[in-house]
Amino acid sequence: MRGKIIAVFAVVVLVVGFLGYALTRAALGDQSTPGEAPRALAGASAQLQLDGLVLERWLAGRGADPKVREPFNAGLASARAEAATTTANKIRDAAASSPELAGLSISLVVMVDKNGVVVGRNGSVLMRGDNLSDVYPSLKKALAAGVTGSDAWVNRTRNEQMLTSYAPIRDADGTVLGGVVVGTALNDERINNASTRTSGHILVAAAKNGDALDVVARSANATPELVAALIASPAKDAALRAIGGAQVTDIGGLPTDYAGAAQSLDGYGDGHRIVLLSITKQQGPALLSALLAPALGAILLGLVLVIAGAWMLDAYISRPISEMEDGLLAIMNGRTDLRFEIEHAELGGLVFRLNSLLNQLFGVQEDETDEQGRPSRAPAAASFQDALSVDERMASASADDHADAAPLRDEAEENYYPRLFQEYIAAKTSLGDPVDHITEEAFTARIKVSEAETASKHGKPVRYKLEVRGKEVVLLAVPLV
Repeated sequence: MRGKIIAVFAVVVLVVGFLGYALTRAALGDQSTPGEAPRALAGASAQLQLDGLVLERWLAGRGADPKVREPFNAGLASARAEAATTTANKIRDAAASSPELAGLSISLVVMVDKNGVVVGRNGSVLMRGDNLSDVYPSLKKALAAGVTGSDAWVNRTRNEQMLTSYAPIRDADGTVLGGVVVGTALNDERINNASTRTSGHILVAAAKNGDALDVVARSANATPELVAALIASPAKDAALRAIGGAQVTDIGGLPTDYAGAAQSLDGYGDGHRIVLLSITKQQGPALLSALLAPALGAILLGLVLVIAGAWMLDAYISRPISEMEDGLLAIMNGRTDLRFEIEHAELGGLVFRLNSLLNQLFGVQEDETDEQGRPSRAPAAASFQDALSVDERMASASADDHADAAPLRDEAEENYYPRLFQEYIAAKTSLGDPVDHITEEAFTARIKVSEAETASKHGKPVRYKLEVRGKEVVLLAVPLV
C-alpha cells in the first residue's frame, strides 16, 4: 500500500510541478515579445524630434531680432564676418542660458547668407566662405522657402557629427537676408540622454557610409559585442534598409536573448541620413533559467514530503487493518472469545460493529452502544416509547382551570393526533434526538393507550399538550371536563 500511495502522489507532484513551470514559461514568453523594441524606438525618435522643434522655435524668435540682422548690413566682407562671429557668440551664450534648451549641448553657431555661404561662426574664423548648401541641400531649401528646419550633419570628411536646426534672418520688410544655424552634439551622451528620458533600453545612432554602417553614437548600455553585431550582416543590412524607408525594420543577427528594431530619424533633413536602432534584452529566457532550479527544487521537496506522508499514512491505516486481519484469522482458528480493542478515528466505528457482529454470531450479550452512546443496531419502531414522558399533575384539576382544555376538546380526532405527532417529531429533532424509527401509526397508538390509562386513573378524559423542558420532550395531560 505504501508504494501505491507514493506512486500516485509522486505522479501528482510531477504533473503539477512541470505544468506550473510550463505555464510560467508561456506567460513569460508572452511578456518578452520583441514588440518592446519598436516602442522604445518610437519614444527615442520622438524625443530627438522634439529637441529639434524646440530649437527651431527658439531660433525663429532670434531671427526676428534686429540686432541679429546687423552683420548683413555691414559694407565690407571682413566687417560682416567679424560682426557675424560676434553675433554667433551671443546667440550661443543665450542658448546655453535658456531653460528650454538646457538639455542640449550647443557645439556650433553659424551665420550664413541667403545662399547658404558661411559669413561667420562662433569662437573661430574657420568655415568663413564655405558653401554649406552644396554639402547640405536641405539648408538651401529652407532659406529659399523662408522656413525653419533641422538636419543631421554627419560628414567624416568635414569632421562634423551633429544635429542642426536653422531659421531664416529677415530684413525689416520680411526679405530673407540669410540664416542662423545651431548645431547640437550627436554623441554618446546625447543618445544616452534620449534613452534615459524615454525607455531606458539600448539606443544606437548610425549613418550610411558606402556599403557599411557607421555607428556615430550609442547609449551607455550598448556593449561592444552588440555594436559589432550591428555593423555586421544581417543586422547591418536591416539598418541600411531602414535608412532608405519610413517603416520600422526588425534587426536580426543579434546575440541570444536580444531583439532590435531600426527606423530612420524623421524630422531631420530628408529623413534618410540617420538611423536609430533600439535593442531590448528579453527577460523571459533569463527568468526561465533562473526559475528552473527553484522549480526542480520544489518538485524534489514535494516528492520527499510525499514519501514521508505516505510512510505515516500507511502506518496509520495499515496497522489497524493488519491487527483486524490477524484477529479474524485467530477467531477462525478457534479463539471465539477474542474481541478487537482498537482505538482509531476512522476505523473505530467499523471495529465496534465488527465486535457487535461477533457477539451476535457467538450469542454473547453485551452493551450495544459505543462511547458516545450510539447504538450499533437500528432501533425498533416502538423503541421511542421508553423516552415518552407524561406530566399528570394537571389531570386531576378542572377543565376550567386550563385555557387549552376547550381547544383540545373541540379539535377533531383526525386533526389532533397528526398535529401532535408532527409537533413531537419537530421537538425531538430540535433536541438532536433520532426520529427516523418513529412512525405516526405507532406514535398514535401509544398516545391513545397512554390517554386511556391517564383517564382511568383520574376519572376524566384527557388530551396531551406538548412541552419541551430542557433536553426532554414532555406530554402535559390536560383534562377535558
